[in-house]
Amino acid sequence: MHQQTITISSVGQITIPRNVRKILGIEKGDKLDFEIDEKKKSITLKKQPTVDEVFARLEKLSKSCPKLDPRTKYMTVGEMSLEEAKNIKGDTWI
Repeated sequence: MHQQTITISSVGQITIPRNVRKILGIEKGDKLDFEIDEKKKSITLKKQPTVDEVFARLEKLSKSCPKLDPRTKYMTVGEMSLEEAKNIKGDTWI
């Protein structure tokens, strides 16, 4: 676990230190979600996967899924997403 102190600017902004961005794979333009825990007075930042990352994972998943009988329905993107969600450990995509 890594811990580091940052300072809030006069306009309420923070800068995520370079070493933290490198560890998390965060780059310019990436989107982050945050969750607020009011009881603990804390926030948790999570990197949103990019569209390319989502499609790459879905493509990988589609190749690893058993081939369906052509007489049955095909797997929808939603079903593929649910299958992919099984590969998520905690809050991190693998």
